[in-house]
Amino acid sequence: MDFFEAIYRRRSVRRFKREKIPEEAVRRIMEAGRAAPTDATLHLWSAVWVRDEAKKAEIAKLISQPHVEEGSDFFVFLADLYRLEELLRYRGRQLASNRLALFVFAAVDAALAAENMALAATAMGYGSCFIGAVQNAVEELVELLRLPRLAYPLFGLVVGVPDEEPPPRPRLPLEMLFHREEYRPYSEESLAAAYEVMARVTRSGDWLRLLERYAGAGGYFDRRSELMTAVLRKMGVM
Repeated sequence: MDFFEAIYRRRSVRRFKREKIPEEAVRRIMEAGRAAPTDATLHLWSAVWVRDEAKKAEIAKLISQPHVEEGSDFFVFLADLYRLEELLRYRGRQLASNRLALFVFAAVDAALAAENMALAATAMGYGSCFIGAVQNAVEELVELLRLPRLAYPLFGLVVGVPDEEPPPRPRLPLEMLFHREEYRPYSEESLAAAYEVMARVTRSGDWLRLLERYAGAGGYFDRRSELMTAVLRKMGVM
């Protein structure tokens, strides 16, 4: 499959056939993740590969995402500062005390690896879906996956044999996403155009409902941030 074809054919698949991908194929997908860029060669991420059916079912129930159970394999991506701390300890050194920048770049590293894997899965004829709902049961997943301190679960990626072919979802225009030479303020006309472009994302036809539910005051990410901050402190990341 052509590279750009893989990019434009990638979809968030939420219905999978109950079929296992051959393990050697899964490892090829994982190798694509391993080949992703990593800041300063620090390898600030890792992922827990969940193939066991019972454990997938447990995770699916915890985060209310049934397609995690239906898919062949599930990966929980981590901001992994524990391994970095261990590597430094092994040579008699200490991890930085202020870890905010490390955490941010760990999240970037993990996202780059996961996107490589999603594209590889698409190119091989499989489906995938990113799962942000990992954050809905982060403390339970820390225990279930036996994560050490400094290893924080960021998001999941389910991979499997697709049982649907979703249509492409709209994206904001290039002009709203890319600013040439310097940041360009948004005009009222461009903001109105954004709502028009993204209208079909929601059943109501009003993108504001989604924006408010997730990013508005008191919304999903507002509440999620409180739990995230508490768990990050508990695990020694902050």
